[in-house]
Amino acid sequence: MKFECPRDLFYQGLQVVGKAVPSKSTLPILSGILLEAKDDRLRLVATDLELGIESFLPVNIQEEGSVVLEAKYLTDIVRKLPSQGISVGEVSGKNSVEIKSGRSRFVVNPMSAEDFPSLPETRADGYWSIPQNVLRKMIKETSFAVSLDETRPFLTGVLWDAQKTTLSLVATDTSRLAYSSRTLEEDLGEQKVIIPTKCLTEVSRVLESTDDEIQVLLSGNHILFKVGETRFISRLIDGQFPNYRQVIPTSFITEAQVNRSSFLSAVERASLLAKEGSSVVKFNIEPEKLSLSANVPDVGETYDEVSISASGERLEIAFNARYIIEVLRILDTDSVILKLTGKHSPAVIHPENDENYTYVVMPVMLR
Repeated sequence: MKFECPRDLFYQGLQVVGKAVPSKSTLPILSGILLEAKDDRLRLVATDLELGIESFLPVNIQEEGSVVLEAKYLTDIVRKLPSQGISVGEVSGKNSVEIKSGRSRFVVNPMSAEDFPSLPETRADGYWSIPQNVLRKMIKETSFAVSLDETRPFLTGVLWDAQKTTLSLVATDTSRLAYSSRTLEEDLGEQKVIIPTKCLTEVSRVLESTDDEIQVLLSGNHILFKVGETRFISRLIDGQFPNYRQVIPTSFITEAQVNRSSFLSAVERASLLAKEGSSVVKFNIEPEKLSLSANVPDVGETYDEVSISASGERLEIAFNARYIIEVLRILDTDSVILKLTGKHSPAVIHPENDENYTYVVMPVMLR
């Protein structure tokens, strides 16, 4: 195997597929990236056996072949090489690979390509097309709310709920729930699967804020995302996702409109006295004012106010500050609507004039 290509092109490809390389593994071969030179293209592959990422780069091939190189060494070497042409090739008569650029030269020991696991086979038809900007926004609006509790794996992923032309993504850790829905031009059929958060996070990294489309395929117990010359193939998570529609309140006793940026800053300030990363902030909602207060034993107390426009009952309620901060950070609207169902009942936050997104958060019981 031997090929030449621009250094930056090669490095970008390594960065994309390298996200699938596991930080720890009992299989040494998984610490590597497969390089396969064939048909004027370089195929890069990495996998942790749950997520596989494959990308094709246009290169100048002198000799076809394939090797597996340690991901960390390969990426670090290419990153430090001069920003010009790079040459990668097996050394004749030796079990080694030479990497050259300008006056710099590295020789590294490869692993056998025959030992590298194959990506799951998928059918060639049945793809859906979704605008990149739509899916990117939906992933951003939901993936942060997944559970980190590995004992309930079905909550560590994002529900993909396709109902004909409506696609909904949902994530929950049982203390809060993020729901994002869009109406698409294409009929997606009816599918409910749970996608690992890692897969969606890596897919979102390569998505752009354009109407260009990403192709999606459900095949057996895997889901495949295709963006240009890059494919992400992930195993789906088994389990029964909660009935999220039953969790979303439909009637409220108090509603308030508030500037998102001002609201976020006030909650962040109120959480400054938090101990061990957990802060309970008390909200007092009045017709034109939202007051925030926190009292942390042995540390101190804080008070803040934000102007609002509220209707309904005056209400005092408390929340985990992190759950409020995280949703306000991912929204890109000027104003948000806060809807309350009672002091001890779930609350809803959504962008003003946008019913496509709903965030449900449980209050903290005050003593």
